[in-house]
Amino acid sequence: MTAVDRIRSFLETRPTDRFGLYALALELRKAGRDDEALEVFDRLLDHHPGSGAGHYQRGLLLLDRGDVEAARQAWRDGIAALASFDDPEARRSAAEIQGALRDLEP
Repeated sequence: MTAVDRIRSFLETRPTDRFGLYALALELRKAGRDDEALEVFDRLLDHHPGSGAGHYQRGLLLLDRGDVEAARQAWRDGIAALASFDDPEARRSAAEIQGALRDLEP
């Protein structure tokens, strides 16, 4: 049984688990299944908009696919979503994403 299979099995009983969805997206990405990973990142962020790591990794996936504008937009959306969470983790994540955006500036 692969890591993807094990995580999918876990998610059968906890379909919106934040860490399960994040782990599945990363494992799919590692397996080169980027389209599926993107779908799982979307599902993660639909259920957990405060997942800074999810927003960051979704943008990286888009950037690695060569879609710079989509990565920028994903990170902008992530910063906007994280702004509604008043906690240190959300602020750190937003700052990290802001740094990634700055790195894309010409």
